[in-house]
Amino acid sequence: MANVLIVGRPNVGKSTLFNRLVKKRKSIVHDLPGVTRDVVEGVANWRGKSFTVADTGGILEDGDFISESIKKQVRRVLSKANLIVFLVDGREGLTAGDQYVAELLYPYKDKVLLAVNKIDNQRLQDRIYEFYALGFERVFPISAQHGIGIGELLDAVVSMLPEGEEKTLEGIRISFLGRPNVGKSSLINAILKEERVIVSPVPGTTRDSVEVPFSFEGHDFVLIDTAGIRRRSKVEYGIEFFSVSRSIRAVELSDICCLVIDLSEGVVEQDKKIGGLIERRHRGCVIVGNKRDLIRADKKELERYIRKELYFLDYAPVVLTSAVKGEGVQELLKACLLVWKDYNVQHKTSFINRVIEKILKEKRPPSKGGKEVKIYYAFQESTAPPTVVVFTNDPELWRAEYKRFFERKLREYMGIKYAPLRLILKGREENE
Repeated sequence: MANVLIVGRPNVGKSTLFNRLVKKRKSIVHDLPGVTRDVVEGVANWRGKSFTVADTGGILEDGDFISESIKKQVRRVLSKANLIVFLVDGREGLTAGDQYVAELLYPYKDKVLLAVNKIDNQRLQDRIYEFYALGFERVFPISAQHGIGIGELLDAVVSMLPEGEEKTLEGIRISFLGRPNVGKSSLINAILKEERVIVSPVPGTTRDSVEVPFSFEGHDFVLIDTAGIRRRSKVEYGIEFFSVSRSIRAVELSDICCLVIDLSEGVVEQDKKIGGLIERRHRGCVIVGNKRDLIRADKKELERYIRKELYFLDYAPVVLTSAVKGEGVQELLKACLLVWKDYNVQHKTSFINRVIEKILKEKRPPSKGGKEVKIYYAFQESTAPPTVVVFTNDPELWRAEYKRFFERKLREYMGIKYAPLRLILKGREENE
């Protein structure tokens, strides 16, 4: 699929334009310069043509570590883009920062469209002429916030994009979740063997959920780097609030969640809460004990400790890694494939009902309040996760301990070791 890159200095409206083009609030919009840091991708459609749009971090001539990382990252993707939308702020006028970005783009001049943003009334139209001094022929006045001029810009985009087979990001969706600064981005970079996402020792560097395609042993993956999830009381409304919301949304859109834990700090309460979020959403899970190089404890001892602290994720494989040394990465990916296989187990209705009979022979459900629990039949409703529906006389009669036993035996007979299983109890009247 052809790709379009949005570039510019900070706070000119790149994320607002990105959201307008992909028709989703995928990139975070805030009036604080430098909010977008990683390259965030989405798919846009115009006049029957689909293409990828990438939002980039704001480019500064001089700056801190993160600013330099953004600049390096944007330079890397410029040559790969089919088209570049260079965004400037029409209200503020031409700046030295715009000139600096223009100089970076001159080698790619033939594929640059200059969009002058924030031209939302007739009085501001004349502001666009000073930007011709940047040396780009194709100049478009727009207002990303109000949608003015977007159609004309998109017409130019699709007319210049190459024809070709269209592809979207498809594959096993694996999100990396955890508290800030546990090594999520470093793990993805270790998998990719390149600095595809920005890594910084500053907690909270990743603010958007970043999707990266990747292949391993014949399987296609989409790796999702997410913002670190903090305790609710420590999250202020604004940038971090939306970052956390996107991380939670990433759980819902993932097949497998890698819960990343900092072994040097141990399993803390917030790790358990994130794990609980994964468990309640019935997502596949791999528990990743990162920063193994900082701990002298024995591997089996560490695994026992993690199992004890995250007992409710007993189906999830545990992998120990050192992202900075690239250790454990292959084992992590292989664990994801084990989870994926079990996550998609499918059995016929006849098999499920034979399993139910075996479980009842082992242990029948205890009565409650003098009422006997009856099971009529069952079937597997879906996969990802494997979901079994059991019709019974009254779901309220099922005691919690028996339901746990029933789920455990279902998993055993269905051959599901590494993935969650969802059990749905329905009363007889719900089938009538």
